[in-house]
Amino acid sequence: MKKKKIAFLSDGSPLDKALWSGTMYKMYESLLLKGYEVEHIPAIQFTEKEKQIFETIAKTHEKVLNRTFNRHQFYLKARVASKKLQKTLKNKDFDVLFSACQINEIAFLNIKQPIIFVNDILLDQHIGYYPYYMGLGWYSKKIMTYIEQRALQNCAAVILPSEWSVERAMERYQLNPEKVHLLRFGPNIEVPENIFQKEYSGSLTMLFLGVDWQRKGGEIALKTTEILRKKGFPVKLLVVGCVPPVQSEAMEVIPFLNKNRTEDYDRLKKLLLESHLLFLPTRAECYGIVYCEASAYGLPSIATATGGVTSIVKDGINGFALPESAGAEEYAGKIAEILSPEQLSVLSESSRKRYDEHLTWEKWGKEMYEILKKI
Repeated sequence: MKKKKIAFLSDGSPLDKALWSGTMYKMYESLLLKGYEVEHIPAIQFTEKEKQIFETIAKTHEKVLNRTFNRHQFYLKARVASKKLQKTLKNKDFDVLFSACQINEIAFLNIKQPIIFVNDILLDQHIGYYPYYMGLGWYSKKIMTYIEQRALQNCAAVILPSEWSVERAMERYQLNPEKVHLLRFGPNIEVPENIFQKEYSGSLTMLFLGVDWQRKGGEIALKTTEILRKKGFPVKLLVVGCVPPVQSEAMEVIPFLNKNRTEDYDRLKKLLLESHLLFLPTRAECYGIVYCEASAYGLPSIATATGGVTSIVKDGINGFALPESAGAEEYAGKIAEILSPEQLSVLSESSRKRYDEHLTWEKWGKEMYEILKKI
């Protein structure tokens, strides 16, 4: 059977491993590995005049309604983006449009080829969850959900990585369950063929891997580490990816590592190999690729049951996800329960098994291949 030609729509090059934490690159690579011919279609760019018009619209809404206006998704912007993409695609030879996170461009797009939309969260789920979408006016929210509904209904398949988003898509937009698919993303880093037996009898490293100290729960992570040390546990918090606003003897800090730089990439892999667990009590998370990466390296994850996290982290298998209300004392108690060498070793093995069975890009590619066969 002849393989379909895929037009891959994304904001930025899919070859950039830093883009969307590497997820764009992995999706693009997975499609190529399945033998598809993939052509990158850059996201639509607006003229300076168009940008000025969009900004005037946003400021007018904010002045009249006295509430924040979402500048990313609104009616005219989506109309213009869809029209421009339609013109771009007119002379392209492709069988399927694969839209990676691009909503505006497909909301009013009218093409004969089927559209596949992929994202890690719905626009609707951003509202009241992520800081940028706090305080939006009712009209801005209404426009956002209208554009998202138009876009998703215009698709032959909607791909989301968590039960949280899949269930919301069907509930909020009454989408046909047959076109909404749960495909978990995998790690965006090279994975060791096998995990080796770690040494758990000495000092234990809890890895905090993230660029946003506050949103990723840095304050809770540090307080938890200090509580555990006071109780005699030989632990330290290794912060990678950000510079915390505080200092502590319980914490070591390594600033941002760029996966596009070989030396930084190799160092990150080494840190994953040498750490003993991932500790990221995030306050908001649409999915959490980092938990996949931890499982691939045999690191149990201590996380928060928020957003799409529990699609990856399963209690007692590859870590534990505590309630959003949990504080440092609760986290310290849970971690103390698993710090024996025997328990950490068992969790390490089951974490890697969780990765092998459910969180690989190979699995994502196979499932996407089956979807592409049917549309």
